[in-house]
Amino acid sequence: MIPIGDDNSDRRTKPYVTYAFSTVPSEILSGRDLVTPDRMVVDPPTGERTVVPRFGRTPLSVYITLLVSMFMHGGIAHILGNMLHLFIFGDNVEDRPGHVRFLLFYLFCGAAASLAHVFATKLTGGNLDVPSLGASGAISGVLGAYLMLFPR
Repeated sequence: MIPIGDDNSDRRTKPYVTYAFSTVPSEILSGRDLVTPDRMVVDPPTGERTVVPRFGRTPLSVYITLLVSMFMHGGIAHILGNMLHLFIFGDNVEDRPGHVRFLLFYLFCGAAASLAHVFATKLTGGNLDVPSLGASGAISGVLGAYLMLFPR
């Protein structure tokens, strides 16, 4: 069964812990939250209309998105690919430094990848309002560690 929703009518608080926010380069570079309304975009060749969702308010500092964006994914293939690589290679890497050091390494790699995206976008003149998300940067760090620790 794939759930499609539930009843939240009795919820008393905002679920800040379960919210995840993507990293928006312009927010990281300016240190300010970018809040926008939904907008309609029309593809000129096809005339297809698409709603681009708004950027909402980040409840804490925009810099927290460098970490929490790792817990969002762009689709089922994205998360399954990341989890497959983590399942295969992560256990061997985690065994060497231990649980806590592995977690810190994993989070560091993810945050470093988010920052790399921000600065690469800035340096190449890309659109600074395009968000990034996912654990691929952290997973790449794990794969790099695996190559270093287990070269054969």
